[in-house]
Amino acid sequence: MQGLKYITDRVNTPIMADESAFSPQQVIQLLELGAVDIINIKLMKTGGLSRAIEIANITAQYQAQCMIGCMLEGSIAVAGAAHLASAKAQQISKIDLDGPALGQYDPVQGGVEFNGPQITLSDAPGLGIESINGLELITNGVWPE
Repeated sequence: MQGLKYITDRVNTPIMADESAFSPQQVIQLLELGAVDIINIKLMKTGGLSRAIEIANITAQYQAQCMIGCMLEGSIAVAGAAHLASAKAQQISKIDLDGPALGQYDPVQGGVEFNGPQITLSDAPGLGIESINGLELITNGVWPE
């Protein structure tokens, strides 16, 4: 954190905490120290929606900028992040949810539509997923043949 503060104090470019901001406690430390200007939330990094919401609320409390990103998640996980960005649009002003675009094939039908930089949320309940092509039920712990 001290290294981030050292850089932040010496440049005019906004500095973002990404891999150094896993937990709400780390985010508070970074912001109280003045070590960064922007916090990048990733659902898989923070441990899910509840902690991501908590981090977004913390950035609002500290009047810090907030971004939502992803790693290599597929469209289901990134749909959750897109819904979070919509719900917290007052706080999350930057979005980088390109995970589904990096995959060769997306078996998910329905839900969030990813069309280049355009992300469209479904009006359907939940994440709006209708089906997942190739999904098979495993019964009694036996993988289908």
